[in-house]
Amino acid sequence: MFETLSAVLLLIVFLVPGFVWRTVEGQLVYLDKGLEWEKFALGLLTRSTFTYLPFSPLFYRGYKNAWVDHYPMWTAGAAIGFIVILPSLLGFVAGTARQKGIGPAILRKLRLGTFEQHHIPTAWDYIFSTTRPAWVVVTMKNGSKIYGYMGPKSYISSDSKERDIFISHVLRPNQQGKLEFVDKTQGAYIASSEVSIIEFTEKDES
Repeated sequence: MFETLSAVLLLIVFLVPGFVWRTVEGQLVYLDKGLEWEKFALGLLTRSTFTYLPFSPLFYRGYKNAWVDHYPMWTAGAAIGFIVILPSLLGFVAGTARQKGIGPAILRKLRLGTFEQHHIPTAWDYIFSTTRPAWVVVTMKNGSKIYGYMGPKSYISSDSKERDIFISHVLRPNQQGKLEFVDKTQGAYIASSEVSIIEFTEKDES
């Protein structure tokens, strides 16, 4: 039982902070959800290590002086801070920095050249992880077209094995040829296997 408890504690200490960090970061930038377990776990351990590393002298001092026994409540509070709060802040900072391209900007300031390698594996993931709300024209394989507005309520699958799209608002040309929202539209589901072209465009005001 004690061996199992120790394993659970080690899992919490070394993986959970990295998982919290990655989850928060993933709300701001694209993160590959299809990683193999070994690479995924290594990423969590790396993030956890960077969370703890600046405070390693403090941890060592606490271990040598048995702070857990002398200050259990303070230790519990510190644990919450290091396992949940601090990784959340670091995830937010890392995600914001990547979203704003701060790293490459710093390298350009230092006049350092880098080999550009995009961290997003497919054009599908890149487009739909960076595109803001937009008007779209979806051309199906049978030649028909669907006009719509891909707003915040739309959904694009990030599962590489099941690509599909939900467009929150559908448009169609009126008698004057001007696009307008379909009355009482509840959106449209589109399977990627039926799609030929997806075009992002401005609304036709003509």
